[in-house]
Amino acid sequence: METIQLGSFWKFTLLILLLLPVTGAAQEAEKPYKKFNLSLGYGLVSYFYSPNQETTTYYIIDSINNIHSSQTDMIVTDIKIKPLFLRFDYKWDKKNSIGLMVTYNGYKASGTRTDSIWDVNSSGYTISNSNLFYSMHRLRTQVVYTRHFFVDRPKVNTYFYTALGFNLKFNKHKEENMNGIIPGNSGMDVSRGFPIASRICYGLRYNFSESMSLLTEVGLGGPLLSIGLTAKF
Repeated sequence: METIQLGSFWKFTLLILLLLPVTGAAQEAEKPYKKFNLSLGYGLVSYFYSPNQETTTYYIIDSINNIHSSQTDMIVTDIKIKPLFLRFDYKWDKKNSIGLMVTYNGYKASGTRTDSIWDVNSSGYTISNSNLFYSMHRLRTQVVYTRHFFVDRPKVNTYFYTALGFNLKFNKHKEENMNGIIPGNSGMDVSRGFPIASRICYGLRYNFSESMSLLTEVGLGGPLLSIGLTAKF
């Protein structure tokens, strides 16, 4: 039986051909990616309380003399700021990142207060009016873990993140009448209810350049629908 002998040139050529797929895979795995993301977004669809066209009346009743006094507040929201968020992420690999997110929302409201108080001396009601001013500013700070999908697609990527942190609320109330300013209940509190702020969200990015993307997100624990921009560097 004859044995086919390969020359040195053909042995070297065969070795190169065998190693090409391995080299290509290694180059693909080592392809560089941008490790930092900075996102700015706006809560397009979001629901939270603000005193919009709200009327409240309080009564003080004297059942013995069959008389009563009342206080009526009429409040309208002047400015309602839906959630704005700023998020910074560090990607330790293509599919995982961790970061910090700060979200702000608030409102300013104003209105009038009418007091109708029974005056025993005049046997009639004394009517007085004052102006009311309210404001609320809410700040949520959260640590965010993100899992990224379809990272090798040049145009569209998706991601899912969970966030956990805390609430800060700044409330202010001021009343003004003809005698000047009457102090109200103002100050800061770590949420009136549960102080922990959490969020889960699914998002999509459209990459219109290597460094900039449009984003849209659907989530719970904040705005239902958000839009924004992401810068990658």
